[in-house]
Amino acid sequence: MPADHELLSDELVQAVESIAEAFAARSVRHALIGGLATSMRGRPRYTQDVDFLLEVPQIALPALLDDLVERGFALDPAVVVKGFVQHHMTAFSFGPVRIDWLKPVLPLYSRVLADAEPLVWSQGHSVRVATAEGLILTKMVAFRNQDQQDVETLLTANRDDIDVDLIREEWSPFAATEAERTAWLEAAIAKRVVRRE
Repeated sequence: MPADHELLSDELVQAVESIAEAFAARSVRHALIGGLATSMRGRPRYTQDVDFLLEVPQIALPALLDDLVERGFALDPAVVVKGFVQHHMTAFSFGPVRIDWLKPVLPLYSRVLADAEPLVWSQGHSVRVATAEGLILTKMVAFRNQDQQDVETLLTANRDDIDVDLIREEWSPFAATEAERTAWLEAAIAKRVVRRE
């Protein structure tokens, strides 16, 4: 379900379209995650930032960043490269819109990236978006209050067809060390997901 464009600024829509075109032109594996992706897979909510999980060879980063600068993104290529390579995350902007990039360093992020699907969301434009299961996994890693609300929203909106076994399987490496989060997740699933006979 596409995000409700009335809740999105023109700059945010343009940022997503431009960055998706740049990724497509360079065959960059990516997945939209975060609040905007949750709006597409759950229910619309206001957001003013764009989060991407992406896999791009370090050698290809400078040309991609040059392309983004030409498209109107404000960034310092050296700072973006350093953040992405050394800290596995980086941020820059498109007008008032913050763009966050995250490298798939955890195995579950690799699964999220692999399972992402293209969604048409604006005037025929498409962007690869993490599945509901993938979004739940990324939000379980972050686990802030908004992430917990988003997990509940995603479970409710996709209750009839969400693959809880996949979520449990990908989350299992964290289950022992994150017992509280795991218990919270199981309670959320039990409350919101239709059981199949």
